[in-house]
Amino acid sequence: MVNPVYRLMLGMIVLLSGVGFRSAQAQYGRAASPVSPGAVFSQAGYHPGNQAPMNYEQGPVDYQTVNQYQSDYYGGADQSEMISRALPVDRGWAYDHPMDGLFKNLAQNSWMRLEYLLWKAPPGNQLIGTETTSGNDPRNSYTFTDADGRLFSTKEADLNSIGANGANGIRGTFGIDFNGGTFETVFFGMKSDSSSVSYEPNDLLGPTFGQTDMISIQTFLDGQLAASTGRNFNQTFSATYQTQAWGVESNYVINTESLFFRTYYGAGGLQIRPLVGFRYLKIGEEMNIRGSFEDLTLTVPVSLFESTVNSTTNNKLYVPQAGIRMEFVHPWFTISAQPKVGFGINNYEGSVLTDQFLDATDPTHVTHISKRRFSPTFEFGLNARFHLSENFTFNVGYNFLWASQIARPDSIIYYNTSSANPTTGVSLQAQNSLDSYKLHGLVIGGEIRLP
Repeated sequence: MVNPVYRLMLGMIVLLSGVGFRSAQAQYGRAASPVSPGAVFSQAGYHPGNQAPMNYEQGPVDYQTVNQYQSDYYGGADQSEMISRALPVDRGWAYDHPMDGLFKNLAQNSWMRLEYLLWKAPPGNQLIGTETTSGNDPRNSYTFTDADGRLFSTKEADLNSIGANGANGIRGTFGIDFNGGTFETVFFGMKSDSSSVSYEPNDLLGPTFGQTDMISIQTFLDGQLAASTGRNFNQTFSATYQTQAWGVESNYVINTESLFFRTYYGAGGLQIRPLVGFRYLKIGEEMNIRGSFEDLTLTVPVSLFESTVNSTTNNKLYVPQAGIRMEFVHPWFTISAQPKVGFGINNYEGSVLTDQFLDATDPTHVTHISKRRFSPTFEFGLNARFHLSENFTFNVGYNFLWASQIARPDSIIYYNTSSANPTTGVSLQAQNSLDSYKLHGLVIGGEIRLP
């Protein structure tokens, strides 16, 4: 027989155990519906790797949302220190300023062109010296009488072979297209071109007079042609000529509706547009002549000595100019011709130096000139441009530049000897004698248009 007290204690334990389970479930939240038996331990509640099942049901309301946690632990949502702000995709520099649009349009309508130049500026077939009394070409041999009355042949050198190969250069152009036309800035620079003509002892008469030729620099006598005046060279003779040029210009090519027909940059077909601009051009040149003479067979022997003649010029041209740009535009290529005429001022200077020109005792003499002259210019360019892509063009062409009233080192030398002071007088002087200048050659390059 079971003790009644024992029965009473066993019933109380069972009752308390059931109340404790329900209380444990209730502490996780406010359940909206009762949980079915076995749901907590169902097979779908766990997957290897803690991966959630593919089919989700509405989560228990026991877990709070993010906003609820924020409200509970950090205060109300309206008290949060985090601020969200929607921004445009690309604000850009000065996005709220009108200049932003201006800079963008300028960049989209800009283009650059870079070209390689192979140009030359030869002085021409100029004599180094004066004409002769016979009227014959002194480049050919003529008779010369020395101090002892002996006859031999000599000739004068010239600059015909100078500058035949040309020099390398570069030209850059930057342009911006506007509704009314195109603004362009052009810069070009040439490497110094140096070439020479020379005669060695085997080419000249020599100390034994075994050859038939000498080289002479024939001079005037008191400003008049005279026989047997000047300087002879029977050992060595050379004339080195250097030339260099660079310049910058700005032009505005005008879109017009009244010249011939309506023309705008970028349209197809024949385009004829006028242009106006300004050019600065600098031309610097130098000629250096060296020669030696020795004659020990004369009654009064002449020991070896070397003569030097150095002539330099510097030209600065300031030229307003105008022209016409003619283009035939095709989707694949563009052919253009552009003549320009300028009327400007040349501010030039030059100097001539001689040392031991008359004989070994002749001292160094230097004379200068500095003037301003009206100087017209003409330029013609012919180009073919091939459109390889929408933004890149390859071009090849020819360019010719001519300028008048230019001081050149061969033309400013005044070859003259004074009878009043024939041994120590200033024989070769700088004179105000100007010549033309021609710079021309090949152009190869490419053009990039900004997208």
